[in-house]
Amino acid sequence: MLNLFKWEDSLSTGFEDVDLQHKKLISIIDDVYSCVTGPKESYSLSISKDLKRLTDYTQYHFSEEEALMRRNSFPRYEGHKKEHDGFIARVASQVKALGDGNPDDGYQLYRFLGSWLLAHIAKSDHEWASYISGKNKTGA
Repeated sequence: MLNLFKWEDSLSTGFEDVDLQHKKLISIIDDVYSCVTGPKESYSLSISKDLKRLTDYTQYHFSEEEALMRRNSFPRYEGHKKEHDGFIARVASQVKALGDGNPDDGYQLYRFLGSWLLAHIAKSDHEWASYISGKNKTGA
């Protein structure tokens, strides 16, 4: 199993707080990877703790990002929020499937988490960041 997800400068939104939060999310996802590749005896407890941290921090991050979009009247706010809500719902349903303590299931969740997050940052987050940056430059 390979650890697939790392922060790259191309993911930067130009909003320092948001970028730090994204790095923290990637770090937590990295902890999920360590859990699924670590000792099987500690897997069930470790995955529960890591996913709780991920869920809590994701909700915090999404609320911060959504507040930033609302403050700046981002026109695609509703669609972006739906992406966030969909992610939270999918993670919640996948977490329930981890009850059997199989690290392979945890690895599949890890792959989903990282893939979704990096794609979301690269496309959707860059869209609002570009809009807000442009708006702030023109003084609109």
